[in-house]
Amino acid sequence: MKRILLLTCLLAYTLTLQPLLADDFDDLGDLADESGTESLTELEESSSYSEKNEEKSSFSLNIGGYLKALGYWNEERYSDTLWEDTYTAVYKNRFKKEIPPDQKINGYNFIGTRLQLQLEAFLADRARMFSAFNINYNTAHSIHDSSGDSSSAEQGSIRLVESYIEIYQGNTTWKVGSQLITWGYMEGIEVPTDRVNARDFSYKSTEYEDGKLPSTGILLTQHLWDSYLDIMFIPIARVNTNMEFQEYLYPEESEVVENKPNNGKGAVRFSSSIGNLDFALSYVEGLDPAPDLIPSTITDLMTFDPKTGEKQYLVSPTGKQYNRLRSPGLDLQYNFSSVLAKASYVNNLTEDEDGEDKFIKNNWSKYLVGAEFKLGGSTINFYAGQHLVENFQDDSASSQTNFMMGQLRERTDFVSGHINANFLTGDALNLVLLFAGYWDEESEPVQSNVKATVTYKLADGLEVLFSPSYMDLLDNIFVDYQCEVKYSF
Repeated sequence: MKRILLLTCLLAYTLTLQPLLADDFDDLGDLADESGTESLTELEESSSYSEKNEEKSSFSLNIGGYLKALGYWNEERYSDTLWEDTYTAVYKNRFKKEIPPDQKINGYNFIGTRLQLQLEAFLADRARMFSAFNINYNTAHSIHDSSGDSSSAEQGSIRLVESYIEIYQGNTTWKVGSQLITWGYMEGIEVPTDRVNARDFSYKSTEYEDGKLPSTGILLTQHLWDSYLDIMFIPIARVNTNMEFQEYLYPEESEVVENKPNNGKGAVRFSSSIGNLDFALSYVEGLDPAPDLIPSTITDLMTFDPKTGEKQYLVSPTGKQYNRLRSPGLDLQYNFSSVLAKASYVNNLTEDEDGEDKFIKNNWSKYLVGAEFKLGGSTINFYAGQHLVENFQDDSASSQTNFMMGQLRERTDFVSGHINANFLTGDALNLVLLFAGYWDEESEPVQSNVKATVTYKLADGLEVLFSPSYMDLLDNIFVDYQCEVKYSF
């Protein structure tokens, strides 16, 4: 498999070098028409022409982006508990639901190219337009496709990254369109307050922005002395897209998220500084991007309540539904000159206030504390925190639904880190390492995540990237290898 990956990288590198053998490209800025600056006496006599010419010269358009040749390979290994007890016993036999083709599956999920085009235009100092989208061409088919029909695997697709217009009015900025909002002072896998956009866990990419789904709405940013107030309204909120293996857990289709005001989202953030202290207060209310469950009728499985000894029936979910969520949050950052001390806290309030509904998540909170510092040529972020679930139910009837809603235990302890290091002359070699580890109340490990991205700069705008990642979730193993040759223009 490693040899195949090496050959894929070499082939991608050859294909990417081909356009570089042509004549040198002119910079797009050199194409601007500068004739309007020349002295033309007759034209200057016409005031109407001068006004139009001035308006025209204040408009600028930039085109950029990148072209990648990709080779992505991944492997999924399911624990005996998930494979035999959940997938096979419950979903295949009882619900006649499809399950992954094997307990251990692997293969290429992407072999092809990805082109991102970025368009940015300015109208003097009054407005800015930005749009970015990916054009994908993939010759590999999903490893979850049991048919194995590679003839239908080749596919092209277009994916929007962002597309919006900014309008400037003094200290006020209006931003209208599909946009990505990044909140929080922390770097790494765990950033609790960065919660405006829904996330896409199924889209394979080494780019940070590809992990989010843009929210279409209106963002108002007001500059108040040394402070900023952000207010965003999203008429139709989006929901998370899960990894493929998670979709097997739901026996039926999701309840449709209708386009109505109740499924919108609003977000507010006030950020400011007092001396060396930066702080941000935020609040998000609206559709929870992570699903709750649709209850079914009582099943024929009976068990006993371990606390009371009474008979009870297991009630199984039949699909996904989405409810509303209220989420206040706080970010703090204090500058000690050589160290940035950081803290982040979020409280999530669901529609199940008393925690008695097994099919709606209980209220939960998450906090992190840590610091950012430099060590040699590296920037290191390291944090520790907890995930706490209120009114946690640990009876047999709740265990299955708790697992599917990501609330497996009352308390989860974790650490999270982010390292960015440069090496060689001119920082030609760059390493970005993200990691997180999770433990239960008995300090037993329950999850670990590691992702490294190594980038080697061959020339200006030309890079080779290799990014392995590993996740162990309750003995379910997910491994990815991503190889790219990237040309930015």
